[in-house]
This record gives sequence, structure tokens and C-alpha cells, in this order.
Amino acid sequence: MTVAITATEITSVYPSRLTLSVTGLTAGDVVSVYRYLAGVRTAVRGALYVTVDDTAFVAFDAELPFGTSIYYAAEVNYSEVAWTSSTAYTLAGGKVAISDAITGQSAEVVISAWPDKQHDRQLSVMRVGGRSVVVAGERGQFTGQIDVVTETDTARQNLDDLLSSATSGILQIRQPGGYGGIDAYVAVLSDTESRWSQDGTDTRRIWTLTVAQTQAWASELAAHTFTFGDFDDAYTGLTFGDVDSDFSGSTFLDFDLTDWSV
Repeated sequence: MTVAITATEITSVYPSRLTLSVTGLTAGDVVSVYRYLAGVRTAVRGALYVTVDDTAFVAFDAELPFGTSIYYAAEVNYSEVAWTSSTAYTLAGGKVAISDAITGQSAEVVISAWPDKQHDRQLSVMRVGGRSVVVAGERGQFTGQIDVVTETDTARQNLDDLLSSATSGILQIRQPGGYGGIDAYVAVLSDTESRWSQDGTDTRRIWTLTVAQTQAWASELAAHTFTFGDFDDAYTGLTFGDVDSDFSGSTFLDFDLTDWSV
């Protein structure tokens, strides 16, 4: 059987994410799924060197960039054998998404100010005979302040919850596409919430985030997917007969690819 990889967008969650299914496998195959962006290959979280026990494998990409062409490749037994077509996905709402792929939490914001990025170099300066002797290391990732606006009380609460529970203190920033230097992973060192209208009648809030650029979450942390709780919510008040009717003639792959968030 020919190996194939298919990307399916799940738009019922914000920001949308992809279900990536690899079919045509043999039990015991070692499978990896990679995302390609501008020629750079990045392993999809939870899909690196996985030994499968079935003929199909499913991974989720909750960190995809928006507004720019990307494609995915399936590697089987350390050789790339299948690819998706190049596609640009759209970030719903046209604003900026701040999210945590590990918990699935997110907030929709507008960036109102991001004036600079400061890069510090690890170094030592010694004054010797009236001269400066510098021992310099690598240039570090950026630090700085970002002002974002939440326009509704729901967005304000979402951002507040996200800042309180961010996995390892890390957040991912993604914009709709077309603007360079925005998408990033950052650790939020501190945050300040300010009212737009001081009497509180306006639901908008300005958040000043002091951030340091960082790497993504540790590779062993899996992205949030659906749980049996989501399945239970979808069939509340129904029976297994209803499940059997909905999935008559289907496979476990069809069940695994179902969007249980609706």
C-alpha cells in the first residue's frame, strides 16, 4: 500500500489547527511528520520517530503559521515518502493569536505597540591599559515590551487565564500573515493590565507584556488534542447505538479524525 499524508484543518477551535493522517503504513514502521516553511523543516510535536502499531498514524499541529504557504512530509523508516500540497491557512478574525499549544488555551488580541527588540550579547569587558578588552559570546534572542489590546471582556479573561497557566511560562504569537518578525515564541516575564477608559465603562484593556524570546515547549510535551470528555459531551444523553450508527462502516482512523469540539 502506498504511504499518503493528508492535512485536515479543524476550524471549530481558535486558532485553527491541523489533523495530519499518515496512511498505508505497516505495523512496526518508524514514522515522523515534518512541517516545511520557506525551506526550513520542523518536526510536528508528538510526531518524531514514533513506532506505529497500526496501518495509520495521526498527529496534530497546533503551532502552524498562518498566511504563508506550508506543506507537510511523512518520513517512514527515516526516508521521506509522502507530501501534502503547499497550502496557506487563514487565521480567523484577522487579529493576532496568542496561544499555548500544550493546554490548547488562546486569546485574540491586537498588537498596539512593539517598538523594538533588544538583543544582548553574552560578554565581559575588561579595562586594560586604557583600552577595552571584550570577550564576546553569541548574540542572544530578543527581549522587549509588547503592548496588546483585548477588545472584549471575554478576550480579556482569556488572556488573563492564558498568562496565569502558560506551560513553562511560554506563549506562541501568530499573526494573519504578511508581516515579518511577528511570529515568535516568548516567555512573559511580567504583565500589566491598563483600562482603556478609566471609569471601566469600555471593555478594552491594554496589556504591556515584558517578554524574552525563547524556544518552543520541550519536545516531550504533546499538543492538546481531544479527550474522552469531549466525546462524552458530543454524545450526552445518547447511547453507543448512536455512535455505531454514526460510524457504521468506519475505521478507528475515522474515529480519531473526528472533530469532537463541536
